[in-house]
Amino acid sequence: MGSSKRKPSDPLRIQIGGIETKGRQSLNRVTTTKYNWLTFLPLNFYEQFRRAVYFYFLIITIISFFVNDTISPLVSLLPLLFVMIITALKEGLEDLSRSKSDKLVNTARVTVIRNGKELVINSEFIVPGDLVIVTNGGDVPCDLVLLQSSGADNRCFVNTANLDGETNLKTIHAPLGYELSAPGKGSIVCEASSPDLYSFNGRLEPELEGSEGALPLTIENLLLRGVRVKGTDRVVGCAIYTGMHTKLQLNSRYTGNKSASSEKYINKFMVALILGMVVVVAVLYLIERHKEKKVVPTMPYLGPPTNFNSAWQIFEDFLSFLLLFNYMVPISAYMNIELYRLFGMHFMHHDLHLYDEETDQPCRVNASNLNEELGQVNILFSDKTGTLTKNLMKFVKCYVSGRSFQLQKTQLLCPSTGEKTEFGQLGEEETNFFEALAICHTVEVLQEKSLDSPDSPDFLSEQSRLMSRDIVGRYQASSPDEKAILEGCASLGLVYEGQDSNFLRIRRHPSGGEGESKELRFERLHVMEFSSERKRMSVVVRDTSGTIWLYSKGAENVIFPRCNPSPRLEQTDAQVTEYAKEGLRTLAVARRTLTEEELASFEGQFRNASIQLSNRNELIAKCYETVEIGLDLLGATALEDELQEQVDLTLEALQAAGLKIWVLTGDKVETAFNIGLACRHIPPDAKPHFMVGLTEPAELLNRLQEIGATEPEVLVVDGITITALLAHTPREFADLALRCRAVLCCRLSPLQKCEIVTLVKRRKKHITAAIGDGANDVSMIQEAHIGIGIAGREGKQAARCADFAIARFEMLRRLLLVHGHYNSQRLAFLVLFYCYKNIIITGCMALFQVYDLYSATNVYNSIFLWLFDIVYISFSFTYLAISDKHYSEETLLSHPELYKRLAHNRQASMGVFCVWILNGFLQCFIIFYFAYAVLNDENVVHNMGQTASFQTFGTMLITIIVIVGNLKLLLVGRYLTHLNIAMIFASIAAFMLTTYLYNLDSGGELYTVYDRFLASLPLWLYTIICSAACLLPDFVLKVVNDMYREVPPGKETLKPTGSKA
Repeated sequence: MGSSKRKPSDPLRIQIGGIETKGRQSLNRVTTTKYNWLTFLPLNFYEQFRRAVYFYFLIITIISFFVNDTISPLVSLLPLLFVMIITALKEGLEDLSRSKSDKLVNTARVTVIRNGKELVINSEFIVPGDLVIVTNGGDVPCDLVLLQSSGADNRCFVNTANLDGETNLKTIHAPLGYELSAPGKGSIVCEASSPDLYSFNGRLEPELEGSEGALPLTIENLLLRGVRVKGTDRVVGCAIYTGMHTKLQLNSRYTGNKSASSEKYINKFMVALILGMVVVVAVLYLIERHKEKKVVPTMPYLGPPTNFNSAWQIFEDFLSFLLLFNYMVPISAYMNIELYRLFGMHFMHHDLHLYDEETDQPCRVNASNLNEELGQVNILFSDKTGTLTKNLMKFVKCYVSGRSFQLQKTQLLCPSTGEKTEFGQLGEEETNFFEALAICHTVEVLQEKSLDSPDSPDFLSEQSRLMSRDIVGRYQASSPDEKAILEGCASLGLVYEGQDSNFLRIRRHPSGGEGESKELRFERLHVMEFSSERKRMSVVVRDTSGTIWLYSKGAENVIFPRCNPSPRLEQTDAQVTEYAKEGLRTLAVARRTLTEEELASFEGQFRNASIQLSNRNELIAKCYETVEIGLDLLGATALEDELQEQVDLTLEALQAAGLKIWVLTGDKVETAFNIGLACRHIPPDAKPHFMVGLTEPAELLNRLQEIGATEPEVLVVDGITITALLAHTPREFADLALRCRAVLCCRLSPLQKCEIVTLVKRRKKHITAAIGDGANDVSMIQEAHIGIGIAGREGKQAARCADFAIARFEMLRRLLLVHGHYNSQRLAFLVLFYCYKNIIITGCMALFQVYDLYSATNVYNSIFLWLFDIVYISFSFTYLAISDKHYSEETLLSHPELYKRLAHNRQASMGVFCVWILNGFLQCFIIFYFAYAVLNDENVVHNMGQTASFQTFGTMLITIIVIVGNLKLLLVGRYLTHLNIAMIFASIAAFMLTTYLYNLDSGGELYTVYDRFLASLPLWLYTIICSAACLLPDFVLKVVNDMYREVPPGKETLKPTGSKA
């Protein structure tokens, strides 16, 4: 941590105790804001102008100050500023909220020991090397290596809910054999900080004596920022990663950069409008040049002729038309799109059907820009455990000594004989099996505040005390499997009571509660942790006779190859397959003895590997392989995991909606297949095709062709075959799998899940969604177009990293079929209507050029252009766009096939876009030529005999545009409430009021114009007849559509109920 420059990949060396070093120290200040008071405006405006449309309007606004005085620069400037200011305010308020949160965190008071002195400072002033003191219930302010704890065996318990949502306590250990002494008497060497919450490599070098005698440091020695100390009075840790370098902060950054498929059609529409505008401008400009060359010289009263060949004149004339028609490109649409997304997020968050009362978990939206993408999903990837199932494990069966047993409370039932057996009546082989289960785990037992005395008068027996959950209720396990197995053992009378100084205490209770219990003690020498790559965990213990045992449990396909050959292997494998067919989760259990020499050799290799900073995990894994061999198989366990509520109905509805569902799981093929049948992921009448254990390219191709020759419905693949398929035949595999209704991939690692999603995602034709509840699902969730996390029992890391978070799988049905449908339909309508209304207002300007010698004159008063998007029509149609419902929520849920109609953004195709644009052109022709007909022959239309002025003509046009644009909403809306109708007529009234008020300004161009307009009977008749003529085609089209509209049976009408979704 000195002043010399260090590469990011170089290891850190930190002196314990906060000894001052030269150079700048890394403070513990956390900053999550994007701006400060000086950089807010320049940075925010820079980010907004990176949008092509915003930058385009900026250029247009600058040009308008120098070219074409017929349109005020404010016409371009005001909408641009309005949109940018609203966006800046939104981001500014969000950033201010983050700043306040940062201040609360940074100014929290903490106690540290620095240079031997105890100080109380703000959290932001902690530096690496400080010894930080945390008391019971306190939050850890930065990443600390635990050096001292008031708990037993220098251990402490922490709650990691802020990191991964898991509520069970984890155990953190101080380095074995280390005694915290005077500051400066040692240093910590560790890798640079990384976002991985589950990995840490370092070593502690006491007395600065180099690597000799160094103690290894792992993630079990690290207190991460954000965890809370529980059940321990006081801990002391050395700060290593501070501020923005802590693992929590490195994980707080959103890693994805997803955009919705709607962006494609929005951009396509904008490009079409811009190209159309350029074509119109080019045509009008060429006609103007022709008129000026042929017609203007014949009209000397227009002044001297212009120099047509002047470069500046050509440039100015072309830009004049460009400015006139830039209104065709709807910049304010982006603001309305953001508004629609905010309301969509609000509706999902406050939907009581997406709220779980038990966990107080509403639907959370982390990426509102993907709201409409929920209506476009056609491939769903789902985890199984904790997603389709509850991840509530129950130890129900086991296979040992050639017999299968069922656990029935405190007894074991052998179904083949009907015999019930107490634990005390078991033979040596069965006893060894259950003792292995009680030994091979990493479960901790919380300290008990008060124990009932065995001498208490209401004390019945040791076993009844056990069943009162005095001990079992205090089990803290990182895996629900381990906890379920220990609870099952405890119900039989073999109780794990905890550990003291690495000695495991297991109490064996007598059958029926008669007699004295017996305590078994084992010295735990080493734990080989479970990982998704190893798929097993092992412990090394020494019993009271001095024998060294290695116990191992894990997936049977990993344990069996490490066992000595015996007939028991085939028998157990067959029984495990039967358990899997029942949908049970299985684990195999084995053991072996180690000699003192083998143990010493292993410990030497492990010690050497564990102090390495690079490739440590690979070296440790190789070290484990040297002893996890030559095992003797003891038996197998079977655990039951219940299905989630309504998971079968949800999967059936999603399949009916056109989604193809892929279940990606780490479970055994038979287990996953039978759960797939139970939850109806696999239709009962479908023929499954299996691809299991295939690795050769030739056999893979043959099998793919064989399956492809049929009409495949269900495909089942295991992890070994997936690896080969992705390496040799990924395209052929994807082609076949995408033809199937259901795909089941088993024995997968997290990386393989992500690779499968990537394979399908690259096909470009499919919108993928991935749903899971565990940390092992994060890569899959972040890779898919839409990531949906379930805040489940495996933690909240998946929910935190996902785009959307829900509490239960059954809520996915409503999230996609209702909110996905509404959001997709509403955005399409919003964008199409925006394009339509801008075509009407600019179309009339284009037609006017025919009658003003193509002089790029604006037919409207500038105030009309300023307020058209903001007041005259924006509120009414935006409110309809964010609340309209083509079908009721009940209809969408009971008829999931309606979801198919939105696939591939059919509601916003180029064909639909062209229909809206042609409708806009038709109406602008009707509006313009009706007004032209009224004023052409006899323009005396006012009551006092005055002729109509140029401003009257523009007012006539904009009046019909506002009325038609608002009344059209009555024809296109399917869900009209009183508020919808009120806003439509309020928008028309707002136009009339603002125009009337501006008409009173004696210095304005509209002075008295609107007074005479309102007093003219011919103009009132023109307004009524022209409006009716414009809306008549829409009315006829609506009648025809309603006649042939497919309405689901029993849901023929949609009545406003006031509910929002």
